[in-house]
Amino acid sequence: MKTKKLSLNKTWRLCLSMWRWIARQIRAGSTSSVECLKAEWLEKYRPEEYITYECFFCEYDVHHRQKRDEACGKCPGKLVDEEFACGNKNYNFFSKPIAFYNKLVSLNRKRLKAKDC
Repeated sequence: MKTKKLSLNKTWRLCLSMWRWIARQIRAGSTSSVECLKAEWLEKYRPEEYITYECFFCEYDVHHRQKRDEACGKCPGKLVDEEFACGNKNYNFFSKPIAFYNKLVSLNRKRLKAKDC
């Protein structure tokens, strides 16, 4: 299945939606792994989407970077805060998914505020 380019705004909407749902599942007591929850969300809410890494930010980066070796250079999170890293120990997407969602919300607020200026 071929991947399609997503706009930056749509990438943010889909990513936040997925991570909001994941955070809610975990808060409700789900013991499923983050990978399983991501796959479940994609199957439930975006069955027509194929994303290589089950990550909308990674998908955006792959389609928008200029060179192969600049991995994460066009990550939507890094476009807002160049220090953003999904594996950051304070909000690691795998081990701290709720903190990761909160970080995404914070970055999105910053992004939208900058856009309004």
